[in-house]
Amino acid sequence: MNDVERVRVFSEVGRLQRVVVHRPGPEIVHMTQYELERVLFDDILAADLAGLEHDLMREILEREGAVVHEITDLLRDALVRAPEEAVADLVDRVCDRATHRRIAPMLMDMERPELGRALVHGLFWSELPKAPMTLARIRQQLTAHDDMALPPVPNLMFTRDPCIPIFDRVAVGRMATDARARESLLVRFALTWANETPTPFLFETADWDRHRAFRAIEGGDVLVVSERFLLIGCSERTTPQTIERLAHEALFPRYPHLERVYVVLMPAQRSVMHLDTVLTQIDHGLFLGHAPMIERGEEVAVAVLRRDSEPRLLEGRTVLDVLRDELGTVQLVPCGGTDPLFQRREQWTDGANAVCIAPGHILLYSRNSRTIAALCEDHGFEQVRLSLQSDPKERAERLSRARGQARVVYTFDGSELSRARGGARCMTMPLQRERDAARDAH
Repeated sequence: MNDVERVRVFSEVGRLQRVVVHRPGPEIVHMTQYELERVLFDDILAADLAGLEHDLMREILEREGAVVHEITDLLRDALVRAPEEAVADLVDRVCDRATHRRIAPMLMDMERPELGRALVHGLFWSELPKAPMTLARIRQQLTAHDDMALPPVPNLMFTRDPCIPIFDRVAVGRMATDARARESLLVRFALTWANETPTPFLFETADWDRHRAFRAIEGGDVLVVSERFLLIGCSERTTPQTIERLAHEALFPRYPHLERVYVVLMPAQRSVMHLDTVLTQIDHGLFLGHAPMIERGEEVAVAVLRRDSEPRLLEGRTVLDVLRDELGTVQLVPCGGTDPLFQRREQWTDGANAVCIAPGHILLYSRNSRTIAALCEDHGFEQVRLSLQSDPKERAERLSRARGQARVVYTFDGSELSRARGGARCMTMPLQRERDAARDAH
C-alpha cells in the first residue's frame, strides 16, 4: 500500500476493510480491586472469558471481510523494525509516564518480544532485580497494594481512543487520564514502524508541556460522518480547547473539502464519557442514539466551528437537527427503545455503541434487547445472535448467510467485555473503509 491507501476513513458506514483491535489478556489479570478507580474500571474482569468474547467479535469482523490487525502484533513487529534510537525514545517516554524513569535501561536490555509484552502487560519489581531503589519506590512499597514497576494498560482493548483515523491520516490522540497516557505512545509507534511504509499522521506534534486542557482528545468522541463535516464530542475526556486546536491547526488547513466541525457539548460524566456512548451511525441516513440527548437535546448543546471564524452556539438545535440539516432525511433508532427506563439502562450497557461493518451491518452486545428489538421491528434489521457455546461451523454458516441480508445486527456474548464500559465501536479502530462515490458526492 502507498501512503494514501494506508488510511482511508471518509465515513462511519463504508464497508470495513482494515481494522485494529486488541484482545484483552494478562494486563487485565494484573489489575486488582485496589487499582479500579485509577485505571477507570468499575469491576475486575475475568480475563479468559473477556478474551473469548473478543475472539467472537473478531470472528464476525473477519467473516464480513475485514482484515483484522492485533495491535500487540504490530507493536512486536515495530520494535524489531524500528531503529534503536526510536525504541529508546519510546521506552524513555513510557517510563516517564510510569514515574520510574530509572528502569528504562533495564527495559532496553530486554529482547524485543519480551519488551513488547512488558509495555502492555506491565512489569513487577521482582522481574527487575537490578532496578535501583528510589524514594518513589519506597513510598510505593509502603502505600500501594501492588508491586508493579511498570503498570499494565488494561484499557488498550479500547483501540478506538489512542489514535484517530480521519480521512487519509491518523490523528494522534491525547488521552485525558494518566492511566491511558501510554496507549497513544504505543499505538503511534506500532503504526509508524510495523511496516516499511509508515502510517501518515496528523496532529502529532509533542505537546506534553501544554496545560492538560489543550491536550485531551480521544477517538470515541470523533465521528467522521462525511468529507464535509465531522461531529466531535466535548465530553469528560475531550476538551473544547483541544477540539479547537485539532480543527484549526490540523483539519481545516489540510482538508479544503471540510466545511464544518460540529461540537457536541456534553455533560462531563462517566456514563457518557464519549460521544459514541450516545450516538453511532449504522447506515446511510440511520443513526443509533440516546434519544433524550440526541433527539430532545437534554443536557446537550451543539456549537459549530468553521475555518477562519469564531465558534458559534447553535441555539435551540439538537444533534438530530444538525444531522438532518447536513444529510437530509435522517432517522434515529432510540437506544433502549421508547421506554425511558430502558433507554437509560441500555445506554449504560453500550446499546448506542455499535460499530458499522458495512452499511446496515452492525455489531452490538446481545444484552441490549430493547435496542435490538427497535432495530428489527422498526428498521428492518435481522438479528444474528452468536454465542461462545454454538458450534463454530454453525456460526460460520450463519455469518455467511447474513452477509447477503440488507440489514443485520450481529449480537454477541459480552457479559465480561461490557463490564469494562465499552462496546464494539470502542474496541475497533478502522484504518480503511470502502468509499461510496455516490454518498461522497452528496
